[in-house]
This record gives sequence, structure tokens and C-alpha cells, in this order.
Amino acid sequence: MNTKNKDIIITQEDVLRSNRNILSEHYDVGQLVRQERIDRGYVNDSYKIEMLRAGKKTRYLLRRYRQGTSEAKVRFEHALLQELQIRGFELSPRCIQRKDGTTCVEIDRNLKKKDPPNYIAVFSFLPGEDKCSWDHPLCSDEELKNSAQRLALYHNTIFGWQGTEGLRELSNFDEINLMASKWQAFARNTAESPFAEFFLEQFNDLLGMLKNIPPQEKYNAMPRLAVHGDYHPGNLKFKDGKVTGVFDFGWSKIDARCFDVGLAILYFCTSWEAGTDGNLLLDRVEHFLGAYQESGKKVNTIGPLNQLELEYLPHMIHMGNLIVIDWILSHFYSTGPDPQKYLKYLEHSVSLNLWLERNGSVLASCIQQHSIN
Repeated sequence: MNTKNKDIIITQEDVLRSNRNILSEHYDVGQLVRQERIDRGYVNDSYKIEMLRAGKKTRYLLRRYRQGTSEAKVRFEHALLQELQIRGFELSPRCIQRKDGTTCVEIDRNLKKKDPPNYIAVFSFLPGEDKCSWDHPLCSDEELKNSAQRLALYHNTIFGWQGTEGLRELSNFDEINLMASKWQAFARNTAESPFAEFFLEQFNDLLGMLKNIPPQEKYNAMPRLAVHGDYHPGNLKFKDGKVTGVFDFGWSKIDARCFDVGLAILYFCTSWEAGTDGNLLLDRVEHFLGAYQESGKKVNTIGPLNQLELEYLPHMIHMGNLIVIDWILSHFYSTGPDPQKYLKYLEHSVSLNLWLERNGSVLASCIQQHSIN
């Protein structure tokens, strides 16, 4: 892979050399003996590294955050992971501290002083198998239920933590209210491609989707916590039908718990198969939500989804779809990736919206079966 910025080309050999120097200078984890780029992510660059120290080899994950990620955002994620360790949540990675006790290194990847800095961090390497990807998310029924249980465990573990000072992020609700102007700018400046053609065909319908969100007072009344923000099967590791690791907390923020559940249902329960692409599979929704609710009842912190959250959970699934669409559009128009691949992603999300419009009452009935009353 080459990373390009105008006339600067950074090769994997450059990255290996840079990683080796950073690890040697800032971390006390030994000598880098092996590095493998992890190609599953879309935003940050991640590497599985093997370090040799005192004759013992240990694996870690090294992450190079995307250009422009703020220091406050990185520190929020790291503080969250450290808080989870303090509270006994054993499924998340540990932040490996630097020699000076901090958890990230600021670098200038592109050697352009006017550009925002990049950040690098090292994490413990989680056990288990990477089984799922963005467009192949349908894990087994056992893995589905255990994933829901682990999400409930995460929510009940972190509930009450107020986050860190210095990070004032918009809620997902507020982000959706800003999408219309962003999408209009994309439409005005798009170049010809299969992706752009479909985007422009669907443009008015996409803007209409932005109106189908709950009243702000209802959203603000829902319980809030540090949501994972991207609880996808591809961000979990599995072994013998159980979740062994939860990672990629880069989208975490203080927001409505119900949004996290709705987005997870979208990820775990939507078909990508030909003929049913974009269909929300109600049997999987029932299994996921039932497992989440039952797990929530066993603890006395935030507990299961309450009646208000259940009432608006279909809206949260829809809002999750809007966040995904916004990511597809923003990523496509900022990086110019494969138009056919991103066309597939956008078509999938549009199909899901059509399914939600046709089956809203059936979905609501399915969800209400899991009321705690």
C-alpha cells in the first residue's frame, strides 16, 4: 500500500521503519520483529506487531489514527478503555502506556507542518478469531446472542462514567441535523461515476430520510452513556460461539444508549445476500433484543431498555442507517475509493430504508414483545 499526499509517497517500508523507531523511542515493549497490516478497517491503519523482549515474543496492535483525528477524541477513547479495565470489563483491549506514562504518540506522517498531526497508539492484542466483515456480518445464532449479552454487559459496566474534559462532540441526533447541507455539497461537486449516478438518483429520497427521526426532547430523555458507536460483528472476536474481544472504540462518545442498540441491530441483523439485501431479519432481531433485555435484567445499573427506548428503537435503527449513509458519502468524497464497492454499500443502505418504510409496524410489534413491563 502507498499513502499519497501530493508529491509525497509513503511506502510500507517507510511505515515499518517509522513504527520501529517510535516503538523503540517511546515504548518499553522490546524489539519489533514482525509487522502485518490489518486490512479489515476503513478509517485507521492498524498493524499486528510482534515484539521480542527478554527472549519472549508478545503480540500487540499498533494503530495509526486517520489524519485529522483530534487529540481530545483519542484521549477520550483511551480514557474509556482505561475505565473499562478499572471496572473489570475484560473483553476490551488495554492501552499500552509509553515510557512517560501517556498512551499516544503525536507524529507528522506527511511531513507537512500545516497539516493536523497523526497519532499512534499501541494496544494489547485480543484473543479469538476475526470472523466477520462489513458486508458479511451474519454470525451464528449463538454468536449473535452472546454479542447482545456482551453489549448489555458493556453498557451496564460503563454506565455512570461521565467521560473526559475537553471533548464536546455532537450527539448522533445533532449530526443528522447537519447532514442535509453536507449531502447537498457532495451533490453539487460530484464527478461522474456509477456511485455518483445512483447518489443523484436517490438524492431527494435521501434528504427525505433525514426527517424521520424522533423529537429531540424524546431523544434527550433517553439514558446516556459512553456508547461504543460501532458495535459490529467485524469489531468483535469469537471463540467457540462466544465473544472473546470487543475492539475499535474510535467512534465512542457520550450519547443515547438506545442508539447503540439500534445501530448494533442494524449491523447484526441486516441481510447482505442477493435477493434479501437490505432486509432486516426479524428472527435475528428477536434473538438479539431478547438476549440484550434478559442480560440487562440481571444487573441493577442501567438495566434493560425501558419503554421509551423500546418505543423509539425503530427510529434508532433508522438513525443508525443515516449515520452509515453519511459515512459512506463522506468517505467516498474525501478519499475517492472504488466507486463500485461504495455503490454496493449505498444501495444496501437505501434498500434497508425501503424495508423499514414497508415493515415499520411489524418491526415495532416485534420490539414491543421485549418490554420489561
